[in-house]
Amino acid sequence: MAPLQKRAWLGIAIGGTISAAVLGILIINGATSFYDDNMMRWTVTGLIIGMLAAWAVLIAPFSSSKGRMKALYDERDEAVLRRASGAQLWGIIGALLAWSIALTEIYWDQGTIPIVFPYLIFWSILMVNTLSQGIGILIGYRRMG
Repeated sequence: MAPLQKRAWLGIAIGGTISAAVLGILIINGATSFYDDNMMRWTVTGLIIGMLAAWAVLIAPFSSSKGRMKALYDERDEAVLRRASGAQLWGIIGALLAWSIALTEIYWDQGTIPIVFPYLIFWSILMVNTLSQGIGILIGYRRMG
């Protein structure tokens, strides 16, 4: 298994666990109480920043054309990374579609969504972006192998 593929698996495991924890916190406490509960807000923000930091350590070094990571991958890995952006795009579009439909249906009668949701949409898109890149990497290796 290629180093990038191993890192993608690890990134998905870490990101999936953190995403599940964030989702659980938001479901248990209610997403609309995000601004009212400082501990919840800092916990969720810390978890998401931790997920982004894990991605920065695991996957981002492979995206650079310089440095010591360059020696760990070849042209096949570069092709997989280029193709992974397609999975990221579809992941982001799917997440935005889900947010749009869910929020429209839930808050239709009020005519507006609570102000907390744009903030949560932003964080969720960052999480989806990192997870879908890992998934795209794994799909790329599967198609090549």
